[in-house]
Amino acid sequence: MSNEPLKPLDLLARDRFRIAFITPLPPMKGGISGFSSELIAAFDDRGPVILPFSFRRLYPRFLTGRGASVTASNMAASESPGLGLLDLPDPFSWLRCIGMLRRKKPDVVLCAYWTGLLVPLYLMIARCAEVPVVMLMHNYRSHEVWLDVPFMRKLMLDASAGAVALSGYVGGQLKVAHPAMRLRTLFHPVNHIPQAGHCVREARRELGFGPEGPVLLFFGYVRSYKGLDILIDAMRLLVGRHENLRLVVAGEFYEPPGRYRKAVHDAGVEDHVLFFPGFASERFTSLLFTACDFVVLPYRRASQSGVINLAYAYGRPVIVSEAGGLKEEVEQGLTGWVVDSSTPESLSSGISAVLGDVDSRRATDAIMRYRKRHSWKRFSEELEEFLREVAGAD
Repeated sequence: MSNEPLKPLDLLARDRFRIAFITPLPPMKGGISGFSSELIAAFDDRGPVILPFSFRRLYPRFLTGRGASVTASNMAASESPGLGLLDLPDPFSWLRCIGMLRRKKPDVVLCAYWTGLLVPLYLMIARCAEVPVVMLMHNYRSHEVWLDVPFMRKLMLDASAGAVALSGYVGGQLKVAHPAMRLRTLFHPVNHIPQAGHCVREARRELGFGPEGPVLLFFGYVRSYKGLDILIDAMRLLVGRHENLRLVVAGEFYEPPGRYRKAVHDAGVEDHVLFFPGFASERFTSLLFTACDFVVLPYRRASQSGVINLAYAYGRPVIVSEAGGLKEEVEQGLTGWVVDSSTPESLSSGISAVLGDVDSRRATDAIMRYRKRHSWKRFSEELEEFLREVAGAD
């Protein structure tokens, strides 16, 4: 028997439920990284030992044109040997991860899933880790159709001990395709309320425009399926009815930004649309959400969206399309509005109706109630309960 003293984590792990969590984590960019960080914080408050296994690279350069968002050197590797361990294009890092899982022997492995690129890695983990593996399904199908391989995804889910869906829409897809699977359908929690740093007038002045008129915000990665082109075309009709209306577009572009700037020019709404390309810092995100009146998601396809819950965290109502599970996150006429965004004409009509029928106090109260029902505390409790059931720890 070794005389080496036990580390604090080893002492804790003897008596506490242990969850290995495979996911992107900060400083890696993106909504799923932020979601995972919030979840770990919620678990820390509740008691399970979390063993994070995060990525240092997700996508090869040829898929994004940008390469990795961060490198392993940015990560606090001393906190956990699993931080920054995984390099998705490098199968040898998969083997190192599996070896570490076998040595650590957690009670369950939780894998954040949102794209078909992850299927080979997660299939290998599910078959080789020697502990139950549960998929945390941010999406069922990939947003990129060419990455969606149903046969491979079925193999991954068949090898898993269970799955957790973040919306009824994704839960329904799982029930139809995998009726015998152990499944828990939860919800997307609302982010913790940010520190208030600006008033609306100050935020708008710092962003470069005046206090008058309603402001719409399109926030997040700009990709074809999110329907920004439809919203820009709708602005052509909207500014004729609401002359002081502005649209703020903020986020990283996965497509040439010139395409959207040209659309703004062709629609004749250059004075009404402001672009802030690039990843938004926490402070800049606060400015954007403080300055806007509504957050607009005219998506063509969706499972659920962290942008909606980010809007609620800042107390801002949303205007969303009927795509996927978005409408599940909206209390019509209270926390937001579900509108027809299939054409610029229908989207502009829906937005115009909202602008003419807003009760700010009622929306604020409804969003506060929604936040309480969709807290990280409640989410972490229900997720832990399900993971314990799968692991047979109860």
